[in-house]
Amino acid sequence: MQIDLRLLRQAQALAEYRSFTRAAEALNIAQPSLSRGIKELESRVGLPLFERLRSGHQPTDFGRVFLEHASGLLAGFEDLERDVAQTKGLGTGELTVGFGAYAAEILAASFAPRFAAEHPSVRLRIRMEDPTSMARLLRSRSIDVAVCESSVMADDDAIDIIDTLEPVPGHVIVRAGHPLARMNDPRIADILAYPYAQVVMLPARVLKPILAARRDSPMPTFPAIECPSFSLAARIVASTDAFTFASLGMVRAELDAGRVVPLMQADWMHAKWCIARLRKRVSSASMQDMVEALRRAHRAALDAETELRARWCR
Repeated sequence: MQIDLRLLRQAQALAEYRSFTRAAEALNIAQPSLSRGIKELESRVGLPLFERLRSGHQPTDFGRVFLEHASGLLAGFEDLERDVAQTKGLGTGELTVGFGAYAAEILAASFAPRFAAEHPSVRLRIRMEDPTSMARLLRSRSIDVAVCESSVMADDDAIDIIDTLEPVPGHVIVRAGHPLARMNDPRIADILAYPYAQVVMLPARVLKPILAARRDSPMPTFPAIECPSFSLAARIVASTDAFTFASLGMVRAELDAGRVVPLMQADWMHAKWCIARLRKRVSSASMQDMVEALRRAHRAALDAETELRARWCR
């Protein structure tokens, strides 16, 4: 069975838009051409791929299975086109890396400029996403590489863990002059008596000791404040009795300005990231270089953290 990739793209568009008119517009072709293409594809396959319902044209049961395989073929061909273009130096390459909120805060600013300078012909796109959505984004090829909490990727057979990064220590951060800062050895239960400013949902391994401490006595809603960015959380913490979790590098400016101070640091209080990609996906030379650049940025972040801990954690 010989099938033109052009016909597969047409079927993919019809499945997405469920309308010949909208699908033809998206493909920038005439509607009769799309109709002929779908008929030709169904003729070559020998089975109907779509049925017309009140809600529009939807794939048949076989059509859904067929289109799932077709999507993989098209994505693989697009990978091949990209890799050939990058190898030829045509300047048409694009790579997208997805970061969790904390990974973006700690790694992206040092990683991105260096990679862009070393690969001027590759367009680098950075996305900050919820860690739980990373596997889905890798499968859909919306991102090429993910840097996020390793536990959310651990049991997914479709995902290849390229590297598990050394944990970055985290601390409880409060404003200078906070009542907790005057305590000699605050416990997690003492800290949880104050509002928590959250940037991203904490992984289960971090939530477990927090929930255990909350069982002993009534405490404020957790989290009390949900923030869209760490910079907002840091401003809230610096001006209220709220606390947050962060590495020292994330609050370096606030520490130097005397606005915040670090408190306790427990073994479970760390960032545990991995670098991941879709399994069996072709890894181009530029993607491999991107992974190496991420490793270098992570190593630099750990070195900076060691210096800050020597200064602030005595």
